[in-house]
Amino acid sequence: MTGAEAASIAQGVSDLLRGIALIDGHHHFWQIGRFPYRWLDASAPAARFGDKAGIAGDYLPPQYLADFAGLPLAGSVHVQANCGADPVEETRWLQDLTDRTGWPTAIVGQIDLSAPDARQSVDRHRAFAALRGLRTPVAWDKAGRWRVADRPHVLLDAGFRDAAAHMAEHDLCLEMVVAPEQLAELTEFAAAHPRLQIVVNHFATLEPSQPGNTDAWAAGIAGLTDCPNVSVKLSGLWTVDKAWDPQVLRPFVDHLLTSLGSARVLYGSNMPVEGVNCPVDQQFASLARVLGGRTRAELEDIFCATARRIYRLALAEPVQESDT
Repeated sequence: MTGAEAASIAQGVSDLLRGIALIDGHHHFWQIGRFPYRWLDASAPAARFGDKAGIAGDYLPPQYLADFAGLPLAGSVHVQANCGADPVEETRWLQDLTDRTGWPTAIVGQIDLSAPDARQSVDRHRAFAALRGLRTPVAWDKAGRWRVADRPHVLLDAGFRDAAAHMAEHDLCLEMVVAPEQLAELTEFAAAHPRLQIVVNHFATLEPSQPGNTDAWAAGIAGLTDCPNVSVKLSGLWTVDKAWDPQVLRPFVDHLLTSLGSARVLYGSNMPVEGVNCPVDQQFASLARVLGGRTRAELEDIFCATARRIYRLALAEPVQESDT
């Protein structure tokens, strides 16, 4: 890359975020040795996103803030990292990080809403002030590429729905990874729980290379148009294109924004996982091109306002230096 090209990219990112207090709506911290994180172990199955070896060490606020150096980061949302222990203990640890460092700004904990004690688990998580939501396993596709839940159709379970209603009573958002073929089922679930704020992680795992996947995703996203309680994260885009190629991403991002509107779309870095393929600076260089031509109000939604509303955030002054 020439100096002129680098300067042009930097200017594009600056223009993209000008005047916006950036909120990262999806990232992870981990401390190896505190929790098992079995999925990160070298003996664990390989990950489809790439080589895990480079992220199998501690990733904590200093490393995270270094990754966002030079960007106007004002808030962050930590999403559970499959710690391999009692999920409430992960939330407890994250609350301690928040109290000591200010990061993360909000916490989305881990729960299995299908478990018999799900209501009690919700209440155990609620003991921590930074908690704003819970992520539960839902994804299950026929092809077997996304099998996060232990069975299909968990969104239809009466127990799952009862626990979800309990979350809504306490203003907690429900986060989930879904496969595109599950979006129709999600639409029905969302309509049945209009008070529950639902956040679909990682662009609903669109995989254009898989037969029928794009059509199912496009139809499913369009079907969510009349579900105002559902938002979608502009995160985890390695499933679409590992390098976040703007030409590949743009038509899909345009469809999402046309269907849902910017007030229901929020950016998430998915660091450090996404960094295996697309570090933060490269993410913003791509998004500057993908979102070129969008209004300032739309950009404010995507990079700040949507997350601020969903997670009920009071923002700090933006961080500009990596040693802050």
